[in-house]
Amino acid sequence: MGCLSVPIKFIGGLAILMALAVGWLYRDHLSSELQRLLHGTRSGGPPAVLGRPGSRALISAKSKIDSLNGWRADSVVLTPAEVASLIGAGLDPGLRRQLDSIQVELQEGEIAVNAKLATARLPRELTGPLSVALREREPIKAAGPIEVIGPGKAEWAVRSFRIREFPIPPDAVPKLVAKAFGDTARRSLPVRIPAGIREIRVRPSGATLFGAPRP
Repeated sequence: MGCLSVPIKFIGGLAILMALAVGWLYRDHLSSELQRLLHGTRSGGPPAVLGRPGSRALISAKSKIDSLNGWRADSVVLTPAEVASLIGAGLDPGLRRQLDSIQVELQEGEIAVNAKLATARLPRELTGPLSVALREREPIKAAGPIEVIGPGKAEWAVRSFRIREFPIPPDAVPKLVAKAFGDTARRSLPVRIPAGIREIRVRPSGATLFGAPRP
């Protein structure tokens, strides 16, 4: 029994050291999550509204956008489900195939996407201690602003990325995006959008799309 206790103690000690290392690496996130939970408990605010892509929501979104061109409306407001449908349809097809169960949350100035991601494309050197425990598909959350850069073109600048409940360090997020696309110069994700959109402003209540100025 004495001989068996040595490796057991060693393994237990190693597990404690790994837990401490992960806790130290993600101390800022753990602290912010604790504050968020405490604040949420005290404030009792409404939960975030999550939108899921769907054919009806996509048709509705495109119908609203058509009004920017045909009816010459100044702006239209999309729901989270309509934004999720546009994002799902506009992402690079190769990346879209890696994502399951997409849900979109509208935040102040940012779009947050929750999904399950095929982890084969994640560079292990950027995921830190979590890389040894990654499963084939993992829940992720990515967030950042979206900007129209030209007719039918937008870019989603991912500024935060989380796997399960563990965030990727902010300075590693652009490298992760570049690795995922095999382009070291890329720092944002291209999103195809319908023509006629000049600007997108995101708030928790909805995403406002502005059309081209009237002559």
